[in-house]
Amino acid sequence: MNDSTAIDTSTWVGRRVRRVEDPKILLGKGKYADDVTPARCLHAAFVRAPLAHGTITRLDVDAARALDGVHAVFTADDVNKVCRSWKGLLDWPGLVSGDQRPLATGKVHYVGEPVAIVVAESRAVAEDALELVEAEYAELPAIVDAVAAVTADSVFVHDELGTNLAFESTFGSGDVAAAFAAAAEVVEVGISTARHTATAIEPRGAVAEFDPTARSLTVRLSTQAPHMLQSTFAELLSLRESNVRILTDEVGGAFGMKAHVYPDELATCAASMLLGRPVKWIQDRVEALQSDTQSRDERVTAALALSEDGTILGLRAEIVSDGGAFSVYPRSMVTEGIQVATIMPGPYRIPAYAGHLRVAITNKAPLAVYRGVGHPVAILVMEAVLDEAARRLAIDAGELRRRNLIAPDELPYTSITGHVYDSGSHQESLARLLDRIPAREPAPGRLLGVGMSCFVEVTAPGVAFYGARGAPITAHDQVEVRVEADGSVTVLLGTPGQGQGLHTTAAQVVADHLGVPFDRITVISGDTKTVPHGTGVWASRSAVVSSGAAASAAREVRDRVLAIAGHLLEIDPGDLELTDGSVRATGVPTVRMGIDEVAEAAHWRTHKLPEELRIGLSVVGEYVGPNVTFNNGAHAAVVEVEEDTGIVHVVDYYCVEDCGVLINPTIVDGQVRGGVVQGIGGALYERLYYDENGQLLTSTLLDYLLPTGPELPDIDVTHIETPSPNTMLGTKGAGEAGAAGAPAAVHNAVNNALAQRNARVWHQPITPERVLRALDEAAGEEWPDDPDTPSLPPLPTLQKGQ
Repeated sequence: MNDSTAIDTSTWVGRRVRRVEDPKILLGKGKYADDVTPARCLHAAFVRAPLAHGTITRLDVDAARALDGVHAVFTADDVNKVCRSWKGLLDWPGLVSGDQRPLATGKVHYVGEPVAIVVAESRAVAEDALELVEAEYAELPAIVDAVAAVTADSVFVHDELGTNLAFESTFGSGDVAAAFAAAAEVVEVGISTARHTATAIEPRGAVAEFDPTARSLTVRLSTQAPHMLQSTFAELLSLRESNVRILTDEVGGAFGMKAHVYPDELATCAASMLLGRPVKWIQDRVEALQSDTQSRDERVTAALALSEDGTILGLRAEIVSDGGAFSVYPRSMVTEGIQVATIMPGPYRIPAYAGHLRVAITNKAPLAVYRGVGHPVAILVMEAVLDEAARRLAIDAGELRRRNLIAPDELPYTSITGHVYDSGSHQESLARLLDRIPAREPAPGRLLGVGMSCFVEVTAPGVAFYGARGAPITAHDQVEVRVEADGSVTVLLGTPGQGQGLHTTAAQVVADHLGVPFDRITVISGDTKTVPHGTGVWASRSAVVSSGAAASAAREVRDRVLAIAGHLLEIDPGDLELTDGSVRATGVPTVRMGIDEVAEAAHWRTHKLPEELRIGLSVVGEYVGPNVTFNNGAHAAVVEVEEDTGIVHVVDYYCVEDCGVLINPTIVDGQVRGGVVQGIGGALYERLYYDENGQLLTSTLLDYLLPTGPELPDIDVTHIETPSPNTMLGTKGAGEAGAAGAPAAVHNAVNNALAQRNARVWHQPITPERVLRALDEAAGEEWPDDPDTPSLPPLPTLQKGQ
């Protein structure tokens, strides 16, 4: 019954179908975490650490407990009785982390770490009670500079570890020393990227409801990974997994930030267990900036060795990643740094590479994954050093890339870091990008710059990437497809949508592979009690993994429908086809039977069927495919830089993206454009700014700048569809490509403009002050030392054989 050779998959896949999710959201009928308040619900607020590093010397909550309307104030002593500690320790040799708990125990490690939870009749009362908690701390020196943390003697963030080096490793192969010795030109750059956070429109939140009689816990969360949290909460709270239910309806943005275990969410669950009543906590924006996982805090020094004609001979990089205070469960603090190190060679032929990575423990909020996860930094470094090489060798930047990009006849290609690029359009993407960029003149008083980036992106990583290293993460998702008695179809997705149209694309795939009209399909997700198992929504995986599982289930259901219809029509199932909701005899259109008639027999008229066909029309399908696949693309940004003010204007933006088979091009367009906007934000605006004491100074969205409509250009998107030979539908991931390529394209465009004045900038965000400093210093004017310039790790002297 698994022969799918007769399926016509051209009807719905590839169409620009309007998203079915949008009407209820646009009409305000979506259900987010804050939209649900159970009966007898109490409300929580957190006392958070006001300093980056210190021991808790006094914590007096008596006055807060006595406030009218307050039901409880819990500290670590209370919560630790019902919740275990945890660490995000993937099986990377040498990776270490301190224990993480719902509430700070004995010591605080970053500004915003939860210290106590107040539970009251209302959020307002809970916040009033926060003011009555008397907390005193013995302040310790804050570890803020990641390079200093791993190179200098200092106090330890976690005394029990005896080190602030969480992880160290070298990636790559080949004789790097020989490559650099043979080089006609060596180009070195030092680059830093500022700490980001996701700033989702919907902050995190948890509504926990514990039933003491059944010892069951229901938690409504804004999360990307309901089943993962079901397993983790059950383990940490000593509950049976079958007694933990996670509900996730709409999610107002996530971008990787909501794919982790958070102390405040577990503390909310623990409070519900201790009180036997529902407890609700909804994050405010100050808390979000302080305590959501952060990202992009990387320092990189890289050098490229080239021959006279621009052929790359070797690459080396020294990388220091600021991991923050804890290794977040389950992806850990090292994933971003490892991606920086392993993705840096990109789509280029590089015969020798050594990337040395160190991950530092510091007194900042934990670093974890965010859209692109290391790719934006890796691509930025590689593309920036290529542009500098093009200037040094007097070779056109596009031509230098063309000479070194992987050619079509080299695919599949194994990179110097072991990644296997199964397919792609590297040369074609660059050629089509260059054709898209028009000539233009700068406005008066402005410098015009054009920058580009070529890249590959890891998508749909699976069990070998995470699961084999100890995390509850795989590429093995399940989707149930069920034909109801009236012939309509229900699809149960194991993964929740995050705004990227998963219900729409799943319905398109099922419509084609089952052979029913798109509008007869209803998709449900977000309830671990009703949907089959899914690892979650992250790493550009849904078009590959979830859609692959949906197609698998739909094909099996289709074969069952044809088998039953064959019996009822007395025709060999091999001579039947299921199209547009009707079973028809091949070549005899007058012989037909509606899928509703088949479904009625399968549900209510089984006496008409032989025993072997009383099989039901519900199937759970699974994704079967590689551990990982890669998309690729090329981006170009056109900027104008005001010489008098240093302000950068992005005036044009062009993308060429190859995400394999496109299920819904409109949705992919939106994903690419959204990612580009986040990449522009990182390049020019976004920065979580910590002072020398570890205080977070960007405490509101007045301080943490985000790009808005007036700052953004039209984003021109061109698609190339090179099907993956290894995934079930030929799809590749699409969700992170825009964010991956944009920071490099924008940065190179700015430096292309500044190069006209022999100036460069090397640190993101590219602020007006940094631009003016670069212009003035290039003109011979002196500026005072810049305390805002991050320290960079030096490249060590090469030894023979390295």
